[in-house]
Amino acid sequence: MTLDDARRLLDRIDVLRHPCDLDLLIFFARHPRALLASQQLAVQLGYEFTRLAASLDVLQRADLVTLSEAPPYHARMYVFTAVDANVEWLPDLLQLASTREGRLALVGALKERSGGETGGPAARA
Repeated sequence: MTLDDARRLLDRIDVLRHPCDLDLLIFFARHPRALLASQQLAVQLGYEFTRLAASLDVLQRADLVTLSEAPPYHARMYVFTAVDANVEWLPDLLQLASTREGRLALVGALKERSGGETGGPAARA
């Protein structure tokens, strides 16, 4: 997998712009129903809360994740809805992200899109 392949896949997706978006998507694909406080999710993924909140918003606006309404510091139910929507690029993304080389290529392409700022573990991938 090359950086160009990762760029082409991300162009097909046209939703993910930051490594945190990718990490959240992978988390929810592995845990399609998660009951967590947003702060817990930020800690688990290793991102600042504000970065995580921005990525959650991206996934919600794309109808890939829904979440229950709750005060900001209480647990919310996160539901991964991409599977229900038959998102055709999801298997390709998850397969690519399952290898170190593929994940590095995806993170590299996302770093280009985000101007090099990652704000989390993706920078150390």
